[in-house]
This record gives sequence, structure tokens and C-alpha cells, in this order.
Amino acid sequence: MDDPSGWSLTESDPQVFSELLRELGVTGLQVDDLYTLDEGTLATLRPIHALIFLFKWVGGGGGDESVGVEIDPLEGGVWFANQVINNSCATVAALNAVMNIPSQPSQHAGESIDVGPELANLRDFGAGMGSMDLGHVVASSDRIREVHNSFSKTSPFSLDPSLVPEREKEDAYHFVAYLPVNGVLYELDGLRAAPIMHAAVEGDWLDQARETIEARIATYPPGSVMFNLLAIRSAAIPRLQRQIADPATPAHERLALQDQLEQETDKAAQGRVENSLRRHNMLPLVLGLLEALHGSKIKTEVIDAARTKGKERRDKAKAKKESE
Repeated sequence: MDDPSGWSLTESDPQVFSELLRELGVTGLQVDDLYTLDEGTLATLRPIHALIFLFKWVGGGGGDESVGVEIDPLEGGVWFANQVINNSCATVAALNAVMNIPSQPSQHAGESIDVGPELANLRDFGAGMGSMDLGHVVASSDRIREVHNSFSKTSPFSLDPSLVPEREKEDAYHFVAYLPVNGVLYELDGLRAAPIMHAAVEGDWLDQARETIEARIATYPPGSVMFNLLAIRSAAIPRLQRQIADPATPAHERLALQDQLEQETDKAAQGRVENSLRRHNMLPLVLGLLEALHGSKIKTEVIDAARTKGKERRDKAKAKKESE
């Protein structure tokens, strides 16, 4: 579905975020799902530089509001852009995060953390700007919009959103970033006027982030699945390759590292396939297959099988409804 803003909805998939950052020129970082905030899970992903929290936007409370103190981003040394355009919250949250992650040069290939020339130019151009002005700079960037839209769900149909009945519209979700900046834990929500300062970081910043996010999750009804959490972490594959190649690495550790490397490599390969599929409209392929099946015995068998399965599902649903 096209949006008059020119920005399309994107999925909360870590591989989408990872490739989005890569295509914007960011190096040394990747994004992964974070299913729990317990120390064991966090340890497998460290070092973690930022968290992106996705939650259902319900309006009038219930997870939309956050405790904390709004501060002037220029005074706090925080790069912060407002979301000024529909559907851009995922990219705005990612930018608000990575633009505040310090560059970390490394002598090891692939391990240097840097935002790259595209975003460095954006940071230089926007130096001294307020958050609303920065938001307009982001929204007017053809390159950022192009990369963002390349991960949108493809559709062969175009429909004016105003014509969609309210009951059929998708739920609204929103992304915000949490990370430490200059020793303070901030929440960066593009729909808020300013960054939200939560607490001074004492020790591990993830301890304060865990408390803050868990308190926010607790505002939802018990059992609700209305949120998702992503971790922006250092790229794993270059580090694992280096550790495996290091003669000083003990043999038993090398085996564990090789397993991790295989998992990361498979995950990255699968992500590339999925992102490629996101960029392609499969309707012509489906129509071509249907045309090839036209009049064939295979077509009849496929239709009969589909009808049988459909009848089974309807009968099962009817029986379940009658038993309630």
C-alpha cells in the first residue's frame, strides 16, 4: 500500500536493520533479536551498544508514555532527530541510536565501528540544529528514504489509505532507542520533543536499561505480545574469525567459536535471502505458474487438494465453535 508521505512501512526484523545500516555506510555493527534481558542472553551478544524497543502504539497510555526527564539534546551532547514523516520511525530510531555510538577504530579487519561518509556528512551538516530541523533533514534525504523503502513489503496493488475501513487498518507500532550517551542512559523517541534522560550509568548500562524497559513492559496487560526488542551489537563474524585464527586460542574454545561462526554465517546468509525476497514482487511468478498449469491435470489435482483442505479447515472451525 502506497503512503502519501513517500515512506513505506518496514518490518521489525533484525536482518532488515542490519542491512539498512550497512547500506547507509555503517560498519562494525549488526542487529539481533533480544528475546530476554537476562544476563545469560546479554552475555552471548556483548558488546551491546544500543537497544531498539518496538511497542504497540495504543494511544492514551498503556505503554506509550515513559518516565524520565526531557533534556535539550544540544546541552546533553545527544544527536536526536524528531520523526516528522509517517512510517519512518524504524529508520529514525536506528539513526538516533547509531549516530550516538562512538566510533571505535580497530586494527582488525571488519571490527572498526564507524557511521561511514553518508551519515558523517549528515552529522556535520546538522551540527547545532534542533531536533525538529534534524528530523526534516533526515526526511528530505533521498538516499535514506531510498534505503528505507527498499525493505518495505512489496505489493502489486496501490490503495489510498484513506479508503481503508478503520477496522481493517493494521495496528500501529513504534520504535524507540535506548543507549548511554556521555555516561547517561537516554531514551530516544522521535515522537517526543526531546531525548528522555533516565539515569546516570553506574557500571553496566544494560542494568539500568533492563529496569527501565521492564518497567515499561509492565504497563501492558499480562500476556500481551505487543513489543519486540533488538540489540545493536558489534559485528560478530570478523571477531569470531580472528579468534579462531589466533594460535593462542585453546582448542576447546576454538570448537565453540567455530559453532558460533557457523550460526552467524548461516543467519547472515538467510537474512540476505529474506531481504532479497522483500524487494521482489512475486505476483508475476505466481500468475506465470497458474498460467502454466492452466488446463493441465496437475492444475485439477492442485485445485481439488486445495478445496479438500479448505473444507477440512471450515469443518474444524465449525466444530470448535459449536463446542464452545
